[in-house]
Amino acid sequence: MTNRRLLIAMSTMIALLMVAGAISFVRYVRSHAPDPRLVAVAPFDIFVPGLEPWRVRLAVGLTAAISAPLAAVSQDVVRERWRPPGQARPEIAALDLARHTSATRAIYGRLDPIAGGRDSVRVQMIVIDAGTGRVQLVFDAPWAIADLEHLPRALAQRVR
Repeated sequence: MTNRRLLIAMSTMIALLMVAGAISFVRYVRSHAPDPRLVAVAPFDIFVPGLEPWRVRLAVGLTAAISAPLAAVSQDVVRERWRPPGQARPEIAALDLARHTSATRAIYGRLDPIAGGRDSVRVQMIVIDAGTGRVQLVFDAPWAIADLEHLPRALAQRVR
């Protein structure tokens, strides 16, 4: 009879542990589900000599300029989780960043020189849906170097 009671007690304990595990898993999934209003801004690639400090400044400025109904992942979190792939596939790293920060959108961009233009750069910004990998927005335009301070706010308006 004691073996039977022991078996019943162990079966009951295992069942309770399974239920507790299932509840914990559901809570974990809900707390780590992508936030539909959250955007992850990756550091911009800069290919213009002398403008390298703008790599982080653009991401920080864009993060600060993004406002309701959207919210941006903190750049402190981005710095912890950013793993650049090199210059070949920055969109993959941006998607990975979004997925590791529960963001539903990834933003990455670059500054390129304009042939013959010393006072302007070509700005590219791409917004990607982190769930599907589809491009949601492309911004590609020349921008005066003297007005780079205003670029993050202009890009944030495009994102909204």
